Amino acid sequence: MLLFPVNPKYKKTFAGKKNFTFEKNRISKPVFGEFCLVVLKPGNLSNYQIESLRRFLRKSFKKRSQLLIRIFPGLPVTKKPNEIRLGRGKGNIAF
Repeated sequence: MLLFPVNPKYKKTFAGKKNFTFEKNRISKPVFGEFCLVVLKPGNLSNYQIESLRRFLRKSFKKRSQLLIRIFPGLPVTKKPNEIRLGRGKGNIAF
């Protein structure tokens, strides 16, 4: 159940300005359920990281609870291979 966009308009996006607006006490209580995980630093999660977190939580909670994942890796991140010369276009999608 890996997460990825089905039909994106553009496969590779522009880098643009990295604008992280991060409020420390934004979530005071969970929206759904009784518990929630709170992120302390801004950043990006890949679909593999989200899937491994989901599997770990499913294994530890077993069937006692319901998991709601409210994040989606919708921003494609590109990366050029190591030891390659400059030029030759934009790199392939890493995650």
